[in-house]
Amino acid sequence: MLRVFRNFLGFFLKLSIVPCALYLLPELFPDKDVSALSTIFGMVITLIGFLGMAHADLMILRFGDGDLHLTTKCRRLVDVGVYARTRHPYFWFYSIYQYGILLFTLGYDPWILGLSLGSSILYLIWLRFVQETFLTRSLGESYRKYQEVTPAWYWRISLEENLKVGFWPQLIWIVGMFGVRSWYGIKVEGRENVPHDRPFLIVANHECYLDPFLFGIFLPYEIKFVTTADVFTTPLTRFLLKGTGSFPMRRHRQDLKSIRTMIRMVNKGQIVCIFPEGGRSTHGAPLPILKETLKLIQKCRVPILPVHLDGAYEIWPRWAPNRRRGKVRTVINPIIPVEAQGDLEELEGHIRAGIFSENKQFRKVNSKAIANGMENLLWACYKCRKRNSIKVLSGLTVGCTNCDTEWQVSADYLFTDKSELKTLDSIEWIQDIESDILNHSLNNEFNLDLEADEEIQLSTTILRYDSEAGDTKDGDLQLILTSQRMILAESHKEIASWSLGVITIFTMDYFNAVSIGVSGIRHTFKLPQDEISLKWQTYFDILKEKIIQQDPA
Repeated sequence: MLRVFRNFLGFFLKLSIVPCALYLLPELFPDKDVSALSTIFGMVITLIGFLGMAHADLMILRFGDGDLHLTTKCRRLVDVGVYARTRHPYFWFYSIYQYGILLFTLGYDPWILGLSLGSSILYLIWLRFVQETFLTRSLGESYRKYQEVTPAWYWRISLEENLKVGFWPQLIWIVGMFGVRSWYGIKVEGRENVPHDRPFLIVANHECYLDPFLFGIFLPYEIKFVTTADVFTTPLTRFLLKGTGSFPMRRHRQDLKSIRTMIRMVNKGQIVCIFPEGGRSTHGAPLPILKETLKLIQKCRVPILPVHLDGAYEIWPRWAPNRRRGKVRTVINPIIPVEAQGDLEELEGHIRAGIFSENKQFRKVNSKAIANGMENLLWACYKCRKRNSIKVLSGLTVGCTNCDTEWQVSADYLFTDKSELKTLDSIEWIQDIESDILNHSLNNEFNLDLEADEEIQLSTTILRYDSEAGDTKDGDLQLILTSQRMILAESHKEIASWSLGVITIFTMDYFNAVSIGVSGIRHTFKLPQDEISLKWQTYFDILKEKIIQQDPA
């Protein structure tokens, strides 16, 4: 925040030069009546100049090192937005501002106009032959290249796409920098690892909805985020996500349009961020990195900047209905060069090392209702193994309705058994109930023709079934997961089924639904309120992995 204060101090001092001169040296400026037209035009011109200078300042804060005033040194070149149109936008807006002040105060006069133009020319000469000399010494070859393509005496009209800066991303950055950053006390490490040259890809672990704000506001680039198409469901989320430069990608089929969009952006020099896990963490542990995402990253053939977020899961877990206040740490790790991306497994190892921590340590949050929503996370009791038995008893307590065990939930997401004083976190809880997950198969209560070695693992009534092929059903529907298939039943009779081997993806959707992708078609199942989508995801992943191990081909 020191650089922000220093920048605005310099901004204020420059704004004060002309008003102070008019006040301290009244004998240099003749008294005369100022017409209403001069007053109005002076106010308008002053406002335009002021807003332009403020915008130029914000560009330096966001994309540069924050030092526009009170220094002749610069560590990071800003060559986007108004700085891609002219080398000294601040000069142009300051000239407009000073003439507006003079016009408002003294009225129109050729002598006043000549004085304003003369001071502007002197300022421009100083910028061109003094400040640019220091900038060339500080930035070297990059500034000389910038001088070749960016004019100083006029403005460029058209810009390449990778040099444009949108209004909404700028507004979102202001909200994030002065709101989100302060609220969550975000600490940043590794700023020196951010490359000066474009293009490159950003990869990061995905823990909550706020991830783009938690690190995007600290990177001096206009970032385009790849996110799931499902997120673009409401006007508010569309506004916020587009404001951060996000664009959608469908998960249940190969989204060639979005893939081409991403590759085109990278080729044009734009900065794209992708979350290799493909979704937010459910219980705090990292999700597997998707092989398709690795292949896409490898195909881009640009350096990769890995970013690790610590504490993002805690402030807004996927299962929680509300945000919590806590501290977040953003770590920007060293670049992964193109030369280290040839082998897919090696690339995955580099990305894992850059975006994940070896051992997750939950950070404390400030919440009196930290347990709210945990019934959507803890889908079984690790003591009695009963499914769907964990209920929230209070803001800080959960309990099992089957074995009557109660756990106190601490501010760092640790569960303490009140009877045994045993403590574990959510990752350990989930891993415990996953360890024997397939030892609890169900009886065949349905009119189903099962194979000899096929067992029913899960079943539930569902509220609705939708398919992108156009099929829709509601009424007396059931969803059954066996060791080999996903089955849709109506009145306990099978009406459709999909082999686990042909299901390419299983996702937990919004509003308590799950979806599968088969041959590029999405099938969505709306679960009842008391059914837990994470349980279905866990069962599917384990059964699918078992089938792959049995038949690797």
